[in-house]
Amino acid sequence: MFRDYDDDGWTSRMTGGIMTTEFHTRIPDLMMASGPCSVYPRVLAAMGQQMVHHRTDNFVELMLSVSDDLSKLFRTDDRVLPVEGESILGLEMAAYNLVEPGDVCINLASGYYGAGYARVLRAYGGDVVDVSVPYNTSVTIEQVRETLDRHPDAKVLAFVHSETPSASENPMEAICRECHERGVYTIVDSVSGVGGSDVRFDEWGVDVCVTGTQKCLGSTPGMSLVALSGRAWERAEEVAARTGRYERSYLSFLPWRQWVEHDYVPYTPPISSIYGLKAALDIIMDEGGVDASIARHERAAKATRAGIRAMGLELWVDDDANMANSVTAVTVPDGVDDRKLRGIMDDEYGLHISGGLGDEAGRLVRIGHMGYTASRQKVVTALGVLGSALAELGHPVDVTAGMEAALGA
Repeated sequence: MFRDYDDDGWTSRMTGGIMTTEFHTRIPDLMMASGPCSVYPRVLAAMGQQMVHHRTDNFVELMLSVSDDLSKLFRTDDRVLPVEGESILGLEMAAYNLVEPGDVCINLASGYYGAGYARVLRAYGGDVVDVSVPYNTSVTIEQVRETLDRHPDAKVLAFVHSETPSASENPMEAICRECHERGVYTIVDSVSGVGGSDVRFDEWGVDVCVTGTQKCLGSTPGMSLVALSGRAWERAEEVAARTGRYERSYLSFLPWRQWVEHDYVPYTPPISSIYGLKAALDIIMDEGGVDASIARHERAAKATRAGIRAMGLELWVDDDANMANSVTAVTVPDGVDDRKLRGIMDDEYGLHISGGLGDEAGRLVRIGHMGYTASRQKVVTALGVLGSALAELGHPVDVTAGMEAALGA
């Protein structure tokens, strides 16, 4: 028996009396979406290695090496938690451990993800105060100070550092320093920030910062990398004791004390993902370390923005100072269907970019330049494909000018 493609892309076959299922999908030649993007070949090769047992000395040695590099990445003297589960898990862990019923929680909503985190805070009993701004700009430190002044009893302030749905970036240093001085715990979603933008965990007094492996690190999705301050550990213990929350829950930070204090990972780790993460961190260290990685992302972002402007297109975010290093959002020209535009780029050129989310759907497209794709070569390729697809839809742009501007940025 043979059955052709189902609606979901799966094919069923009867081979030698045994039913087998194969998945067929067309993989883009180059993926420059808002994350994940195309992965370093070195990372993919590392992930194909055979399993080792996670309780062996060899694996512990590997984990300690990864730990050292992660501490450098976050610029912290403490250990970072390598948690199995996409980065939304790390962000929910932050609320589970830091928020108890009745806590006043300030949530900075400068984009789709920032606004959505209010639901997580409320789920654990937080009394949420939203600070909302248009999704083409960033929250200012003045707005943060004014809100903290109005709510002196605030326990937690949460925000997205690098907001990929709108390609904006909030002033992490100023916000975290202000909160630290006032004794307010900070939860920072830097999923697409760490490795591409400056993050100084210890120096800025951050309490919880979460990043993902699939963005600026250039690896695959599937892990939350979570940095914790000493007072965040203490808060987690206090909240667990007062609320009676299950301290062995996968959402709890407390089992990870074993890793911090005794080199003992509390659960079976995603070994292949650890291989990939190690390779990605090696790439960052080989290119000159965290500063060099950030500088490369900055160059890619500036090149993309210069090219977009020279082509005669508009950037979505209101000011360069508010733009992210990991992704650039481009306003869709009047009369252009963003789905058709992205479809042409996918089908005819093998290059995938992202559309908008929520209310921004149809209004913008997003070019990711992070990790492996944070290079002038990839940026120029994306600009050329975007320009060609627009011309095919009857909206010609100056591609040559765009490429020259990108190369000169």
